[in-house]
Amino acid sequence: MAEHSRYYVSDNDASVSKGILKNKLGIKSRKKLSEAETLLLADTYTHFFELLRKGKLKFDLSLLFSIHEYFLSHLYDWAGKVRMVNISKDNMLFAPVKYIDEALAEFKKLLKTKLPKQSDTKDKVSEKLAIIHNEFNVIHPFREGNGRTIRLFLDLIVVHFRYNPIDWSKTPNNDYLKACILGVNGDNKPMAKIIKKGLNQSK
Repeated sequence: MAEHSRYYVSDNDASVSKGILKNKLGIKSRKKLSEAETLLLADTYTHFFELLRKGKLKFDLSLLFSIHEYFLSHLYDWAGKVRMVNISKDNMLFAPVKYIDEALAEFKKLLKTKLPKQSDTKDKVSEKLAIIHNEFNVIHPFREGNGRTIRLFLDLIVVHFRYNPIDWSKTPNNDYLKACILGVNGDNKPMAKIIKKGLNQSK
C-alpha cells in the first residue's frame, strides 16, 4: 500500500500536491492512487515471473531499475530513474542525492558477493537476502516504490533457487519497519529472521 504521507521530502517542489504524488493519470485521491499501484504491482509480478520462467533474468542492479520502471511507468515520469530529492521516513534518513550514484556502484559490487548459491542453507540464504534488502533500503534510490521493488527482486531470487516467494505477511508491518530501521544501522539479523520465517521450499 502506498503511504506517501509517511515520507518527508526536503524539496518543496518534489512532485507532491496536497500530500499526493503528481501522476500521469491525474489521480488526486490517496486511496485511488494506492489501488492503481496495487494493480500495477500485480501485473509487474506476473511479467517478471514469466521472464524468470523463460530464463531471461539476470539478478543485477539493472533488474531492479527494470522492475521499478515497469511497475510505475504508467503513473510517474520518474519511474526507473534515480530520485532527485532527499527523503526520510520514520526517522530514517536515506542516502543524500549527491551520494546515490556512488552508493549504487558499491551495491552493484555487493550483489556479486551476496547473491545466494544453490548450496546455501536456508539460514545463509536469509542472511544474504537481508543484507541485500537492507543495503538497498539505505540507498532508497527511487522517489517511491523502493520496498516493493526490492521485495519482488528477492522473491524472484528465491523462486530461482526453488523456494516459494517470501511470505512477508507472516511478520507484522511494525516489526518489518523496526527491522528496516535496525538494518539502516547495520544490524541485519532482524531482517534475516523475518525472511527466514517467510521462506519455504517449493514442492
